[in-house]
Amino acid sequence: MFYLRVGLFKLFTLLVYLIILPFQVWASYDIENAYPKPELNPSDVVRLQLLAMQQNDESNFGIEVTFRFASPENKKQTGPLKRFISLLRNPSYIHLLNHLNATFLELTLEDDFAIQDVIITTSKGERIGYRFRLSIQKGPLYPECWMTDSVIPFKVMEV
Repeated sequence: MFYLRVGLFKLFTLLVYLIILPFQVWASYDIENAYPKPELNPSDVVRLQLLAMQQNDESNFGIEVTFRFASPENKKQTGPLKRFISLLRNPSYIHLLNHLNATFLELTLEDDFAIQDVIITTSKGERIGYRFRLSIQKGPLYPECWMTDSVIPFKVMEV
């Protein structure tokens, strides 16, 4: 009987770590007040952007939040916001909007640059990969903040 209780306790603990804890981590991000800050690491930035895109609505507020974390160099290519909204609605990126979940692969950090690969499950159940390239900003607008320089889709090989 003792071993059964220990086994159930271990199972319950595992469920908490696999189900409840990840939800709480996602839920702890406040996208309404999300802006680049030096204390955010590259994965935090990508999580905020993905959460914002997952919660995007008709007002495109999620896309607006995502745009906040685009680096100044990125904004030169993709901005202003109206153009960025159109870009995210094109076939390469529309799957990021209202996706079901995201799986983070290992973060690659080298000096002031980072790569975060993520595999999302789209609202239709497809799995698509996206590579987020980030850098620490050195300019006066966002000093020492990680911001996204580019997002590149990639195919996920299902086995």
